Amino acid sequence: MLSKAERDFLTGNLRPSKNYEHKILHSIRNKLKTLGQLELPLINSKAEVIGDAVSYLGKLTSCQAGLTPRRSGFAN
Repeated sequence: MLSKAERDFLTGNLRPSKNYEHKILHSIRNKLKTLGQLELPLINSKAEVIGDAVSYLGKLTSCQAGLTPRRSGFAN
């Protein structure tokens, strides 16, 4: 999960010094590396245990990116 400072930096709401910018970028890269190499493969390998949550995660991501409407395909 990204910190508030990392989210603010990525959205352009934070103008850090060069040293702090380097620290933030390093932290983001490490989190993305961990996500891609460890966490996503683990989630995919346990899809039978998680069930529909995997497809929910895909819809959640596309919803956050603005690709699909918020309540598309979800039952309350």
